[in-house]
Amino acid sequence: MNKRTKSAVVVFIGLTLAFAAVAIFDYTDNYVGDRFRRAVESHDTDGGETFSLDAFMEYYDWDSVCAVPTGSGETFRTRTGAAYRHKAVSGQVWSLVFVKEDYVVAEIPIERSFLAYPNNLDTHCFDRWRAVFRILRDADGGLRLDYAGN
Repeated sequence: MNKRTKSAVVVFIGLTLAFAAVAIFDYTDNYVGDRFRRAVESHDTDGGETFSLDAFMEYYDWDSVCAVPTGSGETFRTRTGAAYRHKAVSGQVWSLVFVKEDYVVAEIPIERSFLAYPNNLDTHCFDRWRAVFRILRDADGGLRLDYAGN
């Protein structure tokens, strides 16, 4: 192999690894999930005050959100149009899936021991402006996300 070919191979491998790292490393989900968990932990549940989900997390890059229980038939697409695979796979985890245009931009898997699934939903997906919730404390002291309407 001559010097140019070796350089081209090195550049190709480097770019391939860089694109693979971008595809595999899921910064947005971690960022959004961390913001959501911090907001829940610092939220005062005694007043039962409602909040807009986007302002609650201070994350605005989405058009709609879906509360998705494990095993749900909800289907979503990635930016490339491929079928989206949910991160929440156990029965003790549910997800908030954030969608922009027609593709998933973030998913927050939430353990039911941290925050129980809303039990008052007629529909599971909401436009951003309708995503108004409150966090209630159950009789046993656990937290539950509750849909408050718009």
